[in-house]
Amino acid sequence: ATIIESVRNEEENVLLVDGGDVFLRGEFQAGQGELETSLLKALDYDAMALGNNDFRVYPAGEGTPDSRYEQLKDYHRNVNFPILTGNVIDRVTGKYIQNVKPWKSFTFSGVKVGMIGLTSMKPEIRGWDDVADLDFIEPVEALNALLPEVSEKSDVNIVLSHAGNPEDHKLAQVPGVSAVIGADTHKVIETPEYEFNGEVMVPITQAGGEQEHYLGRLNLTFEVVDAKMTLVESDGFLYDVTNVPADPEIQAIIDEYRADLKAQF
Repeated sequence: ATIIESVRNEEENVLLVDGGDVFLRGEFQAGQGELETSLLKALDYDAMALGNNDFRVYPAGEGTPDSRYEQLKDYHRNVNFPILTGNVIDRVTGKYIQNVKPWKSFTFSGVKVGMIGLTSMKPEIRGWDDVADLDFIEPVEALNALLPEVSEKSDVNIVLSHAGNPEDHKLAQVPGVSAVIGADTHKVIETPEYEFNGEVMVPITQAGGEQEHYLGRLNLTFEVVDAKMTLVESDGFLYDVTNVPADPEIQAIIDEYRADLKAQF
């Protein structure tokens, strides 16, 4: 929170996003994302992609098809930012999960940035009961299907991915993509990895997770080339969040929740 506030004070065009997995693991998993939701709201996040573990009911793996949306429904009722996942379809309705969008457009000084959310195939591949009625589409296939629609309304396309780093490299090779912000594999990428998509070198980022936690930053510079916005420069790095002075308001939310949880258990 301290770093985010500092960046927002220094920069005009900032998107703050999360790659998912807020429901399971860690000190507060019994709360099923309640604290994480409060923090993401307080930090004024712009978007989040669903992680594979966001489809599971705590305790891990004990959900059923009947309970598959209960956590997500509660989560949707409480967030103040869009949840983006464009490769999961309800087999019954043929539509995206309730209150989940495949993509969203953000505008900076007249430039429209389309952000597409994609998640891992793990829940379907592993046959989790929680997702028995959901169809998980291969991420690259879903991206290729969405890009024409998104590109009609955006000048720049960015992928927010929980598909994992190997899949992120495939996503970055798709023409029309300018950057891939990744998650899932908990990889610490200190400076961006790159793939050429036939147009530009596309940066791929990921800020650890699970054991090693960082705040990732990706800087993207665009210019108009041949009548369209083109990525001409990119760089990135990880903020080490250890020993950073805590934001008092955010620390208070955590302390209060920790005390309440301790009292319950």
